[in-house]
Amino acid sequence: MAIKRFRLYVYQSRYFLAFIFFVLAGFLFITSNIHLPTNSSAQTAHIKDNGIIPNNPIGEAKGIFPGRVVWMWNPDATNQNCDNTSNGNGIIDEGDNAWFMEINNNSLVIDTMLNKSLLALTEAPTLPEAWEAIFRYFNIINGQGDIGYTNGEKLLIKLNATTAYGAPGIRFHEDLSRTDDIEVNSFSAETNPFLVLSILKHLVYQAGVPQEMIYIGDPARNIYKEFYDMWHDEFPDIHYLGNNLIYSDLDILGLGRTPVAVSEDDLVFFSDQGTVMPDAVTDKLFTIFQEIDYLINIPTLKAHSVAGITLAAKNHFGSFTRTWALHLHPGLIATNDGPYRLGYGLYRVQTDIMEHKLLSGKNLLMIVDGLYPGEDALGVPEKWESIPFENDWCSSIFLSLDPVAVESVCHDFLRTEYNGSTVDESRPNWFGVDDYLQQAADSAFWPEGIIYDPDGDGILIPSLGVCEHWNDSLNKQYTRNLGIGDGIELVKAHELTSDIIENQQNIKISIYPNPASSFVIISNMGNEETDYLLFNIKGKSLIQGKLKAQETKQISLKAFANGVYIFKIVQSNQIQEIKFIKQ
Repeated sequence: MAIKRFRLYVYQSRYFLAFIFFVLAGFLFITSNIHLPTNSSAQTAHIKDNGIIPNNPIGEAKGIFPGRVVWMWNPDATNQNCDNTSNGNGIIDEGDNAWFMEINNNSLVIDTMLNKSLLALTEAPTLPEAWEAIFRYFNIINGQGDIGYTNGEKLLIKLNATTAYGAPGIRFHEDLSRTDDIEVNSFSAETNPFLVLSILKHLVYQAGVPQEMIYIGDPARNIYKEFYDMWHDEFPDIHYLGNNLIYSDLDILGLGRTPVAVSEDDLVFFSDQGTVMPDAVTDKLFTIFQEIDYLINIPTLKAHSVAGITLAAKNHFGSFTRTWALHLHPGLIATNDGPYRLGYGLYRVQTDIMEHKLLSGKNLLMIVDGLYPGEDALGVPEKWESIPFENDWCSSIFLSLDPVAVESVCHDFLRTEYNGSTVDESRPNWFGVDDYLQQAADSAFWPEGIIYDPDGDGILIPSLGVCEHWNDSLNKQYTRNLGIGDGIELVKAHELTSDIIENQQNIKISIYPNPASSFVIISNMGNEETDYLLFNIKGKSLIQGKLKAQETKQISLKAFANGVYIFKIVQSNQIQEIKFIKQ
């Protein structure tokens, strides 16, 4: 890293600083060869000395805009009064106050967050064009040509559904309804169902992906009935995965789920060759990963007692067919007894996963769900104390086309929030938690004797993206934000003015998508109540209503033909017209 800083300062003609880092690099090389502590007590001493250097990018940035990560934060997406309490009657009902219930999620705000994030990620003028750009980028970098989505191609939405595993009556009833048993953490932080519903709307209505080409689930788990009903009511032809292998007496087909299957052959060849993970030399996957063309990975933003952090790479533990993927745990940084593989330059199983062509190699888009994060894999969501959350829910989502960059940014958020005085309270700050990200970013950081080739095809990938850490937790800036390098660019979508109409001082109205299909979202971002009227191009009034200050509404267009429509906005005796297209 000192050498990379030396090169940066030479490039910037800052020769004195370049000389200092050149000398530092030589000193570090000599001292590391004299004494390199490897015993567990020495590693434990470095738990809080996390070795992170700000604004020191490693690797090659990826994406339509290389290294771009979009962060969207809106406290209105979640209910500050949510306390994840249970009435203890054994089922989820109105007497509970769980994070995943409708009362604690503003679906219209979440829709708006995803809309703005996609436009910020691609800088496309409309949502259909944003999805077209994303599909084209994927196909270009994967050698498929400059083409968008092609009818017949399959897409999987990979969830994080850790608790949906067990016999009926433990974590779910016979119809896969979620139980109300706190002892098994039924309220654990997992992929938010309202964010998933928003993504499904995008894929079907904006990207034009047929429902029957979409698969959704965490293949090693099941989908709770509460979530299935929500999604299936609007999208009955999507394939909702169900694991009939866990307990064969579950009638998966009778519950409307698509059963999973195990690959005939081993498809993963772990690069440590059994030295670190003796029970995982090779492995099978669920066949869905052989069948799909695209993957959208939606992990939950969480710390982790065995991995330090768990994001998109760790979320793929649910893609392996053996129980709980316990055979992969030796490739992480810790056991349940605490961290023991601290440091850098060690074999990391997450790097193998990120390098595998059937897993991360099919990433179309990474979306990290930070609406209700948790402090562990089975942890119940907790409110965040760090800036800007200040004892409220994180209420965030993160999007990127660079798989390394988005995990690096999310690591920064996690290590800022979970930075306590004990080993358990500081998991994201363990020394070497981001070792797998550095290795995924640049093959120069691979451990001695390890060649990451999990496909077993001899094709090596020198860089999957860029790893970098921000300058500080207040400003949250990376080298592209600062204009000093080619690392990460963090776009704070909630600070951007998107397709906001502000031709008059007091009128602040946003509508999207535009063009629209089955619905349009209209938001009053001002501080005064607004009247709105919808007209067709001939001037006929179709809908009228009111928007309170800071209110968002979703307006159905299903009854209207394709064409040009006009919203007339009346606020503080001012009138404004906004045109949009239904197609």
